[in-house]
Amino acid sequence: MTKNPRTKNPMTNPVTRDSVPATLAQAHEVLLRSRPRHDAESDVWVAFHRRSAEVYAAVAKVDRGHRHEAGYWAASEIRRAREIEDGVTRR
Repeated sequence: MTKNPRTKNPMTNPVTRDSVPATLAQAHEVLLRSRPRHDAESDVWVAFHRRSAEVYAAVAKVDRGHRHEAGYWAASEIRRAREIEDGVTRR
């Protein structure tokens, strides 16, 4: 039995910094690997949260089974970036 070359396994889909992960799980994995150090400057954290929001919003468009959850994560990341910009920290 031959595999259809157009069918991709989302777990083996290579994800680069400029590409959009195909699944919510891949998005979590990619963003976890790019997470700044705990003691990074606040502008680094704001950039990370904004980039994360972009990734989750894009995933919501392609991973239809997780679109609501990905949308939640996008909104959460935007909220966190704004909290940092406003000097609010949550511990």
